[in-house]
Amino acid sequence: MHINILIRETDAPIPDMKDLHWAGVDRGVYLLLEAGVTPLFTYGDFDSISEAERRYIEEKLDINPVESEKDDTDLEIALLDLAGKGYASIDVYGATGGRLDHLFGNVQLLLNPDLAGVGIRIIDPQNVLELLGEGEHAPVRDGRMKYVSFIPVFQNTVLTLDGFKYPLDSSRLTLGSTLTISNEFTHEKAYVKTSQPILMIQSND
Repeated sequence: MHINILIRETDAPIPDMKDLHWAGVDRGVYLLLEAGVTPLFTYGDFDSISEAERRYIEEKLDINPVESEKDDTDLEIALLDLAGKGYASIDVYGATGGRLDHLFGNVQLLLNPDLAGVGIRIIDPQNVLELLGEGEHAPVRDGRMKYVSFIPVFQNTVLTLDGFKYPLDSSRLTLGSTLTISNEFTHEKAYVKTSQPILMIQSND
């Protein structure tokens, strides 16, 4: 099963928004309702909306806000709950931009062991970011994006790339290196083998 999450305003292109399944996180709930979309699930402490916006939400939905002071972020709560409900594919919109601590925290969520096996993508107008787990993959080029980069998150990740402008054959990556930045697909589908989880980002300038 697939579902989309909206956290905040985004300029990322979302085709047929009303025909998709959505969950709203915090302000994303208000934005979905404003767009004529009723989210299947809502999450958050709703500290990023005005009182008028909160009343608007409560006129249309029963929400159960979480406490503002908590150990987990609103997005982490949402992802873990949706994974528990059986969603194996989740696209997240509105998770980049703004505060850098939120950005790094949201990306780090992809490494949460309780989300292993869930295909999570973080999407904004210029980027599609996802975690490729250990093993072999056949990623498909996003037609809107020109570049593809691989960001190691573990030291000495061994990476093989085929079907890219700059191929690699069992190259050992070190943290802090920019070797695998700004590559390009040479075919619509390529081949990746990684010894440890690695971030793949398709992007445009």
